[in-house]
Amino acid sequence: MKSGVKKAMGYIRYSVAGSFILAAWGLGLTGVSNASGTYSAGAASTPEAVVYREECGACHVAYPAGLLPVESWSTIMTSLDDHFGENAEVSAESAAMITAYLTDNAGKPGRGMLKRMKGDAPLRITELPYFVRKHDEVPERMVSGNEKVGSFSNCNACHERAESGEFDEDTVRIPGYERWSD
Repeated sequence: MKSGVKKAMGYIRYSVAGSFILAAWGLGLTGVSNASGTYSAGAASTPEAVVYREECGACHVAYPAGLLPVESWSTIMTSLDDHFGENAEVSAESAAMITAYLTDNAGKPGRGMLKRMKGDAPLRITELPYFVRKHDEVPERMVSGNEKVGSFSNCNACHERAESGEFDEDTVRIPGYERWSD
């Protein structure tokens, strides 16, 4: 009888350990997802995230906050009167909400797309070493020379799921060209 109890306890231990391993794995995936710049379900539905998507997404793709570090977002948000040559000023309340969202969800240097970042925090995602490396084989004519794309900063022109933070190579469709594959 004792051996049956021992055996049952062993199964329970393995089940509990397995549950912890699965939970840790799930949390690890969430961390990878957030480090690479995708929205987490909770952050994407906050009032701050909604204001960010409405205000910033009105002019360009609302870039996932994890694509740049806090320093970059802070600088961008304090210079909206000259936002890459445009006046992108918003109300003080909206600016505070957007800044809070971006800085709370910013990428961490040394992780994800910011893994190889060196020196000053860039203001453009297209200046990140990760971005440059992932796009170095894409001919300029397919992007800047393509009136349907215009520039590498127009992520959603080629990345079908850019708004949700998915930049998987399998979802790349460059307008006017066949599916991209390197």
